[in-house]
Amino acid sequence: MITVITCTIRSSCIDNVFKNYDRQLWKDKKMIIVLNNNKLDIERYQKRASHYRDNEIRVFQLPQKYKLGKCLNYAIKRADKGLVAKFDDDDYYGPKFLREAARAIKGGKAGIVGKHTSFIYFKAKRALMLYRPGGERTYTRSVKGGTLVFRRSVWKRVPFPEFKKNGTDAGWLGRCFRRGIRTYSLSKKHYVCIRGKKSSNHTQKKSMRRYMSQCKLVRKTKHYRRYVN
Repeated sequence: MITVITCTIRSSCIDNVFKNYDRQLWKDKKMIIVLNNNKLDIERYQKRASHYRDNEIRVFQLPQKYKLGKCLNYAIKRADKGLVAKFDDDDYYGPKFLREAARAIKGGKAGIVGKHTSFIYFKAKRALMLYRPGGERTYTRSVKGGTLVFRRSVWKRVPFPEFKKNGTDAGWLGRCFRRGIRTYSLSKKHYVCIRGKKSSNHTQKKSMRRYMSQCKLVRKTKHYRRYVN
């Protein structure tokens, strides 16, 4: 069983949250959605969740003052035994994302997997780019937070830091590394970090110009999905 955890503060991402989950080819899956914005309408999400089988998708609302780590710990505590996948609300997850991650963990690569090298799509420039090339299929200390998949038993040993304002995922990976828990980087495929024009709308506040300067252009396109799956 894989439980997808999505913490969201943006009502505009509701369709993306459900589509990313629906798209996954992995059959044994559930999702927990945590609304971390006091203004979000929980009934709107619960209505969408009601179209699935009982308890396949559960929705919770936590006070806006809670940091990401506290929201993640709250959700994972309620997840089924097995694997946990952390999905961001505004990124793209291809159909085989969970399959690749689960096979790597089941194959004994590591208790934590993710993507060190990843695609990034800059919407304003219609530019599909590659971030941190050369970090595929290897052990690493860092992967993108939106690509984390891990055994729930790892989290029981090392919960997420609850009071960090920034760097929650990196802080958790650092804790795991110090406990001797390895992290394995998957291929770059099946995931795209989506960047809008305003960096203030993202957890990663780097400007578009600076972020693009750290990436390698793959191609200019409006149809990035055909190149990443």
